[in-house]
Amino acid sequence: VAMNISALRCGALLSRVSKLQSSTCRKGTHLQASSSFTRARINSIHARMASTSLPSAAVVSELDPAVEAIVKAIHATPTKTVVYATGGCVQVMSWLLSVPGASNTILEVSVPYARDSLVDILGKEPEQYCSEETAAQIAEAAYRRAASLSSFSDTIVGIGATCALATVPLKRGEHRAHIACCSSLGTHVLSLTFCKGARSRVGEDDLASRAALKVLAEACEVDTSSFTLPTITTPPPHAAPGAGPDVIKQQKHAREDPIDALLAGRVRCVECGPGGQMVVDAPRRNKVVLPGSFNPLHEGHRKLLDVAVARYGQGMEGCFELSVGNADKGMLPAEEVRRRLTQFQAAGLPLILTSAPLFTNKAAIMKNCKFVVGYDTAYRMVMPKYYNDSHTQMLLDFAGLRAAGCSFIVAGRRDEGGAFKTRGDIDVPPELADLFPAGLSESDFREDISSTELRKRMQQQQQQQQ
Repeated sequence: VAMNISALRCGALLSRVSKLQSSTCRKGTHLQASSSFTRARINSIHARMASTSLPSAAVVSELDPAVEAIVKAIHATPTKTVVYATGGCVQVMSWLLSVPGASNTILEVSVPYARDSLVDILGKEPEQYCSEETAAQIAEAAYRRAASLSSFSDTIVGIGATCALATVPLKRGEHRAHIACCSSLGTHVLSLTFCKGARSRVGEDDLASRAALKVLAEACEVDTSSFTLPTITTPPPHAAPGAGPDVIKQQKHAREDPIDALLAGRVRCVECGPGGQMVVDAPRRNKVVLPGSFNPLHEGHRKLLDVAVARYGQGMEGCFELSVGNADKGMLPAEEVRRRLTQFQAAGLPLILTSAPLFTNKAAIMKNCKFVVGYDTAYRMVMPKYYNDSHTQMLLDFAGLRAAGCSFIVAGRRDEGGAFKTRGDIDVPPELADLFPAGLSESDFREDISSTELRKRMQQQQQQQQ
């Protein structure tokens, strides 16, 4: 701080010199006496600058080697993160961004300091602004944000911190910080209670930031055994009366089985990435989505999604979606969900499991997505009879899809007469034309085999083997 003040003082003095020199030039030779006085003032300022201590290399402050080493190790992992911190713990953001390789790790950092800013992130006002529960909620919000900013192949975590650090005058309550990490495995919360009055606010923020760095490093599976936190075990004389030592408490809460949680309605979706990683209750946006039952998954599904992405994706990623709930058949058993999921894991394909049987439900979860549907599905979707014979009700249902930024890509198929039907053969009401802007022609994609036919073949083969 002292070095920055010295730099500012020199900068101010140089600014004054510049102004005086400009003034002298404008006055010219007509005011020589005044110019001589101005030169004397300039010489005086130069003398003051010479007395201002400013080491040539002192302006740049190097990172603590231990901090730099742990940040480098974090950046070397494939894990990506969003960091939200309020009330303190801000130095960790600077550390993460100061070491080369930050783009490998950092998706976003933010300081929701104002009340309304934090409420916007959480979607509600917390019961207590600085608590373990609020830190966990902030970390969960960061985790969901990380999902929306990353790709299906990325491993993500969310870091949330909420602090109540030193103030002037000294606050009555405890000085504390709660740091949480949310991942697909669960939540890790580290809570710090500082030795009150022993450190400045900067010192407390330093310890909280080191704790946050340690929590993030552990989530990235970085060895932190040599990265110890500089805690105070014996309160110094200048500490607040009655102050105790620093206290660290940690809690880890493992997630329940994601599929069980989805079937029980405790999460909205479970994403299974191509590398086997799972993202729980953190839906992504701006994807091309092919919904289906996938019983079984076949090559036609893969080709259809690839073509839809190439034709209308405009840089968007593609994925499959399986609803575990059906409006007519109820919920799939957990073992059946896992069996169908295994097909995608074996093929290295991204699958999103939801409990959203209707497209209005899907759109509420997967915003700004383009859903790939077959000709028959699209044909039925715009028939009022499926909306209690109400054209108005149909428009109202589609209004929710429009508000979510979703639309449809229609794939064609061969009918019983041998004709290939496409989007152009569907009488889409003018009010809904913007939701069905795209269709795949026969030259784009044609696959006459279906999952139903494949199941019949598989059953016949099984019967023959028996």
